[in-house]
Amino acid sequence: MQSQTPSHGIGLRTALGLSVLPGGQSPTPVTADSVLLALASQGATCLHLPALGLPGLVDGLAQLAAEPRAPLQVAAIDAELGAIALGRPQAALAHLAALDKEESRTAVTVAESALRVATSLSARYVRIRLGEVAGLDRLWRNVRAHFLRGAGLGDSEPGDELLRARSALVPRHLDAVRRAIEQLSNAAVHAELTLLLAYPRRATELPLPIELRLLLEEFEGAPIAPSLDLPAAHLSSMMRLVSLPESVRTFAKGPLHCIGDACGPIGALPPGSGEVDVAAVCRALPKDAIMSFMPWPGLSFGEVMAGLLALTRLHPAHQVDPDTWPSSPIPAAGEARPS
Repeated sequence: MQSQTPSHGIGLRTALGLSVLPGGQSPTPVTADSVLLALASQGATCLHLPALGLPGLVDGLAQLAAEPRAPLQVAAIDAELGAIALGRPQAALAHLAALDKEESRTAVTVAESALRVATSLSARYVRIRLGEVAGLDRLWRNVRAHFLRGAGLGDSEPGDELLRARSALVPRHLDAVRRAIEQLSNAAVHAELTLLLAYPRRATELPLPIELRLLLEEFEGAPIAPSLDLPAAHLSSMMRLVSLPESVRTFAKGPLHCIGDACGPIGALPPGSGEVDVAAVCRALPKDAIMSFMPWPGLSFGEVMAGLLALTRLHPAHQVDPDTWPSSPIPAAGEARPS
């Protein structure tokens, strides 16, 4: 692919997460080269790669990374991409927190592969998911059904039962996580990369804020850092399992965060189109943080790029008084949203 540095690049402070590929650009089939060309032509300059199965994408980006002035840079990859690099896509389902030692070892192998991929792409961060707490499926289904019914505040809270059971089961999983992090952090030091502990997609996963604080304290000095997922944190808050301010404050200290608006269980919308005061959350992030927009797959490519540009304008380095933000990043009911 012949490339050129875009004259209207969005910048390296905001990364586009490729959960949405730029399809529909031409009647020809989507290829890695056509995707990269479309991204560069639309002004994207920084990418965050999940586990994409588009053949040739990693190779094409590795070639770009070797160029003196690469038009596209990869800031971070998700660890599941390591499973694709190994030719074992099903291995991406393995959890670092698994009680089964073989499964946990498989997850470590996948993450180690992801570190090698990140090195080949000149990426700085590998985002890892710790995995599920076993034995909570029934309780989670009850909480989810309660939430989807729109149950009121006065109703019984199945979330309380879930959190109590979770607390009793977590210690054994944390032991597995400690073993995995110790091994992976050594590999990350050697590769000069940082491991990002991703915010859980649902409250049955690790780590919630209290567990994150524990892990960061235990592994102080290791190349690990938190990574907020704002739509996921919004869902946990809406389900009254973890408060959004606590999630933001605990996870905000890391160098890269998945930021997008959210509406109920559907997340990663462009800022201003959902229920979260995204600007307030952005003001809680470090001024040098990278904000990754991992868009909801239902968005069009045009909506994605517009959302990425809007998010770039909300970067904390562009906002005044970054230390002052509301106690809750969710606007009060009936509060007018900015147009």
